[in-house]
Amino acid sequence: MYPPVTFVVDPDRVAAFRAVFGQVEGVPPTFLTAAEFAVLPPILGDPRLELDFSRVLHGSQEYDHVRPLREGETLTVHARIDAIRARGGNSFMTVVMEMVDAEGATVAVARSTMIERGEGA
Repeated sequence: MYPPVTFVVDPDRVAAFRAVFGQVEGVPPTFLTAAEFAVLPPILGDPRLELDFSRVLHGSQEYDHVRPLREGETLTVHARIDAIRARGGNSFMTVVMEMVDAEGATVAVARSTMIERGEGA
């Protein structure tokens, strides 16, 4: 588990995100990506992981929404490494990020899998 990070669902950022997708109202479901980027730097910079970013690819992304995000709300993002495994000379790391509201209720959970290609791959 890494230290939690506070993330505000900023209305201006939401408006910019909506414009990209042509959405008129509400918070786009994939806005969770912005919250993820707030918490990923300490994980990706963790020297214990010994990641070689010249070989890292984004593998997959999943979102489980409990409820829609609300503009202006403050979330706490809790991140942890769920799994690290090797297969076929490549390494796979799955990071789980739980977004919790001010009342402590889970709003959404995101899972991101990164692949570190083996040397010479």
